[in-house]
Amino acid sequence: MKQSTGPRSQRPKTPSQLQPVHSRIRTVNVRVVLEDELVNGGNVAVDKQPAKLRFNCYLLRDGLQNVETALRAKYRPSGKSALQRIEGSLGAPGGAIAYLGTPTERTPKWAEELDALFPGVAQITNKSNRLIIFLPVATRWFAICFGYGSGALEWEVVEGNFGLRLAARRFQPDDVTEFRSRRIDASARTQSVQVPVGTDLKEMGVELEGEFVRKLSGRLESQGIDDLSGAVVAGDSIAFKAGTDLHAVQTVLQQMLISVTDSSAREEFQFVDSLEPLRTSEQITKDLDARLANEVLEHELEDGSATHLSKQVLEFAPPDDVRIDEVEEITVNFSGKAVTMTEFTLSALRSALTEVGVRRGVSYLKSVRLIARSADGDERSQLLPLRNWLIFEVGDATVRYVLTLGRWFRLQEAYTTKLNADLKKIDDVSNVLNLPDTTPKEYEGVYNARAAEERSELLLMDTVPVMTEDGTIVEACDLLHIDGHLIHVKRYNGSQTLSHLFSQGAVSAELLNEDPAMKADFVRQISLRDLAFEATATAAPVTVTYAIAIKDSYDLPLDLPTFSKVNLRDFAKRLRRMKVRPTVARIRVIS
Repeated sequence: MKQSTGPRSQRPKTPSQLQPVHSRIRTVNVRVVLEDELVNGGNVAVDKQPAKLRFNCYLLRDGLQNVETALRAKYRPSGKSALQRIEGSLGAPGGAIAYLGTPTERTPKWAEELDALFPGVAQITNKSNRLIIFLPVATRWFAICFGYGSGALEWEVVEGNFGLRLAARRFQPDDVTEFRSRRIDASARTQSVQVPVGTDLKEMGVELEGEFVRKLSGRLESQGIDDLSGAVVAGDSIAFKAGTDLHAVQTVLQQMLISVTDSSAREEFQFVDSLEPLRTSEQITKDLDARLANEVLEHELEDGSATHLSKQVLEFAPPDDVRIDEVEEITVNFSGKAVTMTEFTLSALRSALTEVGVRRGVSYLKSVRLIARSADGDERSQLLPLRNWLIFEVGDATVRYVLTLGRWFRLQEAYTTKLNADLKKIDDVSNVLNLPDTTPKEYEGVYNARAAEERSELLLMDTVPVMTEDGTIVEACDLLHIDGHLIHVKRYNGSQTLSHLFSQGAVSAELLNEDPAMKADFVRQISLRDLAFEATATAAPVTVTYAIAIKDSYDLPLDLPTFSKVNLRDFAKRLRRMKVRPTVARIRVIS
């Protein structure tokens, strides 16, 4: 940072030059007598409450040399919308700098359009104000934003998820009062939930694993963080109310930084702590796209394409809401050309890309679009960019990058290691059930019927309607084993997150345990089909088996894509809480 030669207040210090924050903190209590306030004829001394503001604080990436690089180019001194630099006074912490945006006025479009009907409406203007205070904290910098200040930040230098990482360490499950998230599967379910104070998330059936969480609100544990009361809002930033003493704010932020650096996330929040969505503007995202583009085309890797990372998964991946057994062909469209794929493999995709004229570059990941159709020509998917049809994972000993649903995520490898260890605790009952083999093109419905016909210990329940108490029709399972396994079957095509399969198993077991009407109809349906299974149906569900048709070259479940594994562990936990044993079984795929 360029240093001035004026008095101390004009010479901003870098974080490494700062003395320990706590050594410079002074607390002053002010008592004011309001002369015009009388109670019972006497003067009353009243404590004036210090003003409190909402501080929205972003942690900047380590090693930042000049805070002006944390501003978008247009807001830097040479930019067309340059912010005004204001040095801190003697009352501000050493090194603190503010950047103020000159308010801009704009007439809303609705006001312009309605002015002819209601003259004078167009006189209304919106003003946008922005202020950013760059505050040194220990060896780091925080950007504290007011108004529209956050819109002036260069996001590549902001450390993502800082607020969420703090919340993962300082929230109890019953501290959360609101959260916003999106499920990481093709259902793209987005939820915003407000939670009654004191209610545990698990009591409400809320699981944050497998969720792309963008916001957590609630109260932090007060221990170890000074003078912080009230709710905080955690996302990329941490927002809280505090007095205008920036020294005190500096201390609070330092304590938060220590908490994130020196402690681990609570079990309930480990996934939230370990997952970070990447911004498209980040250099690592561009490098990963280049790596993916080269890998798909089997080109030699080039510099700047994340060559230091090991490839772990690359698969052609029809979206999860596409039932691949109902798909007859997938059309690949590019530059006015269309090629039809009848085999849904990575090698078939590469052949199609060559045929439509894709030779090099990165842009084809967006410009090539695919659509799936059934045998009668009906569309079975949306026309989506190629990147939405791929699963790709690369990583090293510390971090893993995952492409799913067309979006990049960063996942700490320590989380993957723990995830794999937990999945190994799920029993593999392949040798116990000895389910028949299948072929690459056999439909799931055909397989289920054949398996029940070939194995007397199996009863076909695929498409058998079972009615719940509220009149909903569900499938209890695809196959029922005489020993009580509720078997749910899914073909793994290197595509699905398998979330529907895992959810179906957990929901079915829960309903059979808690819905008397469904349980009765389940027993009735089975009795109509085979009385030998009546006793099995009458008993409480004890085992749910996820039977996955997958090639022998895959380690089941450890070679599934990361988010499939996250979902499997999540639903396995739910089953265990119901006293139901989760298991997996391999259905061998043979040519």
